[in-house]
Amino acid sequence: MLAVFLVTLHLLSQGGLAQWNRKPYFCSEVEECYSFVRVCKDSEYETRAYEPSIWVGSPVRPQEEKYQAVDRLKDYFNKENNPGVRIERTAPLLTSYLDISGRLTPTFVYHMLPRRYFVNPPEPRDSLLFLKRLPPLTIHVKTVGGWLTSLRQKSQDMFEDLLRQRENFLQSYFFTAEYNGPLTLFSRHNEIWYLSGGLPRCTGRRRYTQ
Repeated sequence: MLAVFLVTLHLLSQGGLAQWNRKPYFCSEVEECYSFVRVCKDSEYETRAYEPSIWVGSPVRPQEEKYQAVDRLKDYFNKENNPGVRIERTAPLLTSYLDISGRLTPTFVYHMLPRRYFVNPPEPRDSLLFLKRLPPLTIHVKTVGGWLTSLRQKSQDMFEDLLRQRENFLQSYFFTAEYNGPLTLFSRHNEIWYLSGGLPRCTGRRRYTQ
């Protein structure tokens, strides 16, 4: 993780990169989003450098549906925290996935706290919830429209794209990032994320330009 942290700091320091993308066009339903700099892009995926952040997370327990863990996060934002403040929602909703005994299984869900709470984040009242501080991260991202169906195939396609490009990435798990609420039926924006494990190879061949 230290190596990834140092690589991401290096990417963020490069003057040729775009400015922080604090409100990308696809993040339209909340006031704050997880901020990134786009490092490079090709037809299969793009690579982004993300800012430090703090998230509230919940496990998805065995025999439990994902929405039940998401509901615990909603309660936290709706005053189930100390000191009992209502916290504005952010995007995206992150879900981590593992392949457990041949089955793609959600393991944790996360929502980022607004930046004004990064210094003194409210503590969860629910003992299942926890706060997680993330350092700067470099993430490989594939955009998926509509609903997150056929997730195993889509994540496997991205996995193979990264292998083909000989990217250094963490292969044991991945994340989905959802930017829309359940009532949004059209023009949905979702992403599949694999964490980079070093300097992205794309910096030498596919520099992104605005």
